[in-house]
Amino acid sequence: MQTARLQDVAESVGVSLATASLALSGKGRISAEVREKILAAADQLGYRARGGQRVRPWGPQCPVGIVYPDDRGHEWNFVRPLLLELERTMLGEGHAPVAIPVSALSATEQPLRIIETFGLCAVFSVQFGDEKLFEDLERRGTFLVMVNNSNFQDKHYSVCVDDFQGAYEGTLYLVSQGHRSIAFVEYERPDMPALIADRFVGFKKALDENRLLFSSDQRITIPFMDAKRLLRRLGTLFSRPDRPTAIFAHDDYLGLYVIMALRELGLRVPEDVSLIAPGDVLDYNLPGQPQITTMRINTSLLGRIAASLMLERFRHAHDDVHVLKVKEQLVVRESCRSIAEGN
Repeated sequence: MQTARLQDVAESVGVSLATASLALSGKGRISAEVREKILAAADQLGYRARGGQRVRPWGPQCPVGIVYPDDRGHEWNFVRPLLLELERTMLGEGHAPVAIPVSALSATEQPLRIIETFGLCAVFSVQFGDEKLFEDLERRGTFLVMVNNSNFQDKHYSVCVDDFQGAYEGTLYLVSQGHRSIAFVEYERPDMPALIADRFVGFKKALDENRLLFSSDQRITIPFMDAKRLLRRLGTLFSRPDRPTAIFAHDDYLGLYVIMALRELGLRVPEDVSLIAPGDVLDYNLPGQPQITTMRINTSLLGRIAASLMLERFRHAHDDVHVLKVKEQLVVRESCRSIAEGN
């Protein structure tokens, strides 16, 4: 049986070779109606692009992969609503979701093997980054949407949290409570350099706008959950007569470690030190859970937007990468105290 050619596709629709080629590659300013006719003709004729892939691998019930890290147990409470929303929305549209748990150290071949085995037409990558895998997927015609990973927003469709805004507004809240000396505590995240940068820049901008001084020793960076080093660094910082009155922590899970370290130093939150952190990583319904004021990240909303963006990719090809950002919301709990005049 003779293989259909690009010329056959173009002639069946009545367009030029150039228009057919642009439509099939997802490029060019071509109307959605014409693009859909070309894609449908390619499907009907069995046209395959270079490498043997079908030009449109998805169908009304094609399976969709959800890649997510499973080696960060503390983030499960945070990620779970996102995964459930992706699953619910894609199932509602007739697309079977396939969960692909991976380690941060996973080789590209591991998730790729699963993607190929199940014949996935699209993939959500949730808080996971592997540029080689992403390039392979796009090259194969597998649609990709990044979720809560701003490292690749210049290359791939992404739905991210506005970490700059969250840190900026969270710091302004501390300033509004009268705090003028604020420490910044974070842990090393080599897999998320954009996240680390955005949060610190947002924090620093709020201080700079209010003409508040910030010295390098007020920024504490520790290896992931290194409680001993955190205690040493906080001990040095809070032994000074001009010690900070508040702390902005990378997330509320780290904030929990900060509270425990401060207790060892004889300091209480919020009586002696106020604390704020982005996230809502912790389960605040658990009995005995310290109630940390956060800049909440609505992960259910992240999932809904990511699913909508993927469905939009199914329906229409776009010339440019689309990036959507979700705003963090202040949730006041019990870890901040006003020290403004008169309080």
